[in-house]
Amino acid sequence: MIEQVREHIRLLSIFHYVVGGIGYLVSLFPIIHLAMGIFFLAAPEEFFEPPKPPKITVSSIGETPAVEVEKPAAEFRELAPNEVFPARLFGLLFTILPAIMILCGFIVSTLIVIAGKRLAAHRSHTFCLVVAGIECLIMPFGTILGVFTILTLLKPEARQLFGLPPLGGTVV
Repeated sequence: MIEQVREHIRLLSIFHYVVGGIGYLVSLFPIIHLAMGIFFLAAPEEFFEPPKPPKITVSSIGETPAVEVEKPAAEFRELAPNEVFPARLFGLLFTILPAIMILCGFIVSTLIVIAGKRLAAHRSHTFCLVVAGIECLIMPFGTILGVFTILTLLKPEARQLFGLPPLGGTVV
């Protein structure tokens, strides 16, 4: 029976590497938003100014206009200062939020890979249980892997492999 549990732990270790690698890839999805935020922070102010209305001159047909009168086009109106596109705020939000999402994804993926390494070495039983609990929040693969890891690590044979005493018992 202990050899079967040893094989299950070996397979769980491999699956932890796979889910950790997938986690790294999925964590990079917000990089598009991060690039857009950096663009809005680095772009010059002139890029975000509202368009200027075209100049329309009034003159009689066939005559050279003596005086040019500028009339604003109907579709253009003056924007109030609070209506101007907030490019810097937009850029700041689109830089900070994706950076936090990428960082958190990398941290969780790193924890999963470390747990896979510790499972293979039969070390850090509690750490592996905690990471398995965190994995349960990552649907669908993390949930499946987390539940199977918890169920396997709670078996007395698994505790024996990790060098721990059985639950509720005393060491003889």
